[in-house]
Amino acid sequence: MSLFKFFHTTKTYDEDIQREKDCIARIKQAVSNKCGIDNFIDYDDYTVAFAGSKDNMELMLEICTQKYDGKKYLYASVDDEVSWQEWDFNNLDEFENNIIEHIANRVNRTIKTVIKKVKHESYQETVYYLDRETNEWVLIEDDQTDDKLVCFIAANKTETTETIKTYKLDN
Repeated sequence: MSLFKFFHTTKTYDEDIQREKDCIARIKQAVSNKCGIDNFIDYDDYTVAFAGSKDNMELMLEICTQKYDGKKYLYASVDDEVSWQEWDFNNLDEFENNIIEHIANRVNRTIKTVIKKVKHESYQETVYYLDRETNEWVLIEDDQTDDKLVCFIAANKTETTETIKTYKLDN
């Protein structure tokens, strides 16, 4: 390997690391502004949790760089359940705002997730938060599909499940 390639690779790697750190910082700042919180669980430069404890982190955001179609893009994951690829968005702001919205909708709230599966036909995930003043569930997300491949994998049986979870930082 030539010296030029060696130093160019290192520079690119350093740029990737800085880009990941900057992304995490912007997301933390925006969530802080939206939710009025300023405490987080910083695991490392690329991982932060917005709920739970050091031993059981929740709403845990991880950012990394991935290569796609010959270019480098950011990839984000929350609790290894929801993920975003920068290449799916028009720009970095749109990518980050989608993540911010997902996290801010859950911080310091009780969330109910209802998943309805009809074997190989449909899959629907509906998410609500509990309004503390009215004690009523308010819809925040409703995703559904009848895509054959998705349903073959995700809707392998007919069932409805409901989970209720409160996201807050433990003291």
